[in-house]
Amino acid sequence: MDEHRARSLIDRAYLAWSRGDVEGVLAQYVDDLTFSSNVGGADGQPLVIVGKPAFRPFIQGMAESMDSASVLEHFRFANGIGHARVEYYVRDRRTKHALSGAFRQVTAFRNGKILRAEQFHDAALMATFWRLVAHETAPG
Repeated sequence: MDEHRARSLIDRAYLAWSRGDVEGVLAQYVDDLTFSSNVGGADGQPLVIVGKPAFRPFIQGMAESMDSASVLEHFRFANGIGHARVEYYVRDRRTKHALSGAFRQVTAFRNGKILRAEQFHDAALMATFWRLVAHETAPG
């Protein structure tokens, strides 16, 4: 894997994400992938997803409930690891709440696909956004 191929692979994943193309996103990952984020898990804990069978419903749920776009803004590649800054926009379709910003991502590769993607968001901002969306979509 060289820098050009690594960047192209991540670009394809984010282009598919931005189109809501679940299968297009999954095609960029190995079957036993690990996806993690410092926010998004239960009770404000980090989110860790292992394997495509677990990643698919996560991606599908986001595609069904959110308008989103993500673009690789900066990328460097060293020792087989990609380091990126990603600009993003998400908008909940029900509440119309939107959030935009940037996050860092560290990516490892295997056999021309993404093996591990670790995302580092502004945890307080993301947690507030998801609490607001969850509160306004809750029954009652």
